[in-house]
Amino acid sequence: MLLPTESECRNFDDKWASFLSSDKTNKNIFKLRKHVLEYESEQLIPIKRDKRPPLLLILGNPASHSVKEGMFFSFEGNKKEHRFWTRILKPAGVLNLSYDSNLPVKKLNEQRKKQLLALDYESPFRIGLCVFITIPSAPGGKWGGVAGVQKLIGIRALRLLEIGETKRIQLCVKKFIGTNGKVVVFQKNAWNALRSSKDPEYKLALAKDGKLKGRLKEMTKIPLLGVPPTRLAGPCSKILRQLVEE
Repeated sequence: MLLPTESECRNFDDKWASFLSSDKTNKNIFKLRKHVLEYESEQLIPIKRDKRPPLLLILGNPASHSVKEGMFFSFEGNKKEHRFWTRILKPAGVLNLSYDSNLPVKKLNEQRKKQLLALDYESPFRIGLCVFITIPSAPGGKWGGVAGVQKLIGIRALRLLEIGETKRIQLCVKKFIGTNGKVVVFQKNAWNALRSSKDPEYKLALAKDGKLKGRLKEMTKIPLLGVPPTRLAGPCSKILRQLVEE
């Protein structure tokens, strides 16, 4: 139980309506039944395999509208194609998807998802996508991102949640990567929870300089790279480029 005390439950109840109304798609992906919160999330791990080494990209938490659309980074706030695909992964040489950019966003998302699952793309890697914190939230504003989830449930509950999410990530790595691949994280909480004890704590300056490197917690054969958040598209893409050039 994440919220074992009455005061924590009251704090959650006081904030819930505001959180729920922060994104119009929240009502479609969340269900609160007494003290049980049910929600949809996202993960895109291909079952198909080829000779390319696996690369798992771990984002902070899902944007509510992307969960509703059924695809990571479904669109920007202006309904345009998300920078994650066009300004981060593609120029870094990590992932190049071939498609008609004039297609409606919904069609683009469907095509992109099919290509990722079918390994139908240009990349030196076999790509998997997942999130660290599975609870979705608005992409920005008061309740945006992992920070918004923390405001909703509190720091103590978030730390408990991170323990469970870390175990989930480790299982995902075992199945998708095995012992021959790499993990990239894009968010502070994800880095601090997934890094080994000898690795540095998260600092944005280290991420920007490409010096946030370590090994996955309890799976030290797996390299772990921390990159700047996706809002910093240029610096993020620059550090991701290191993976291709290594």
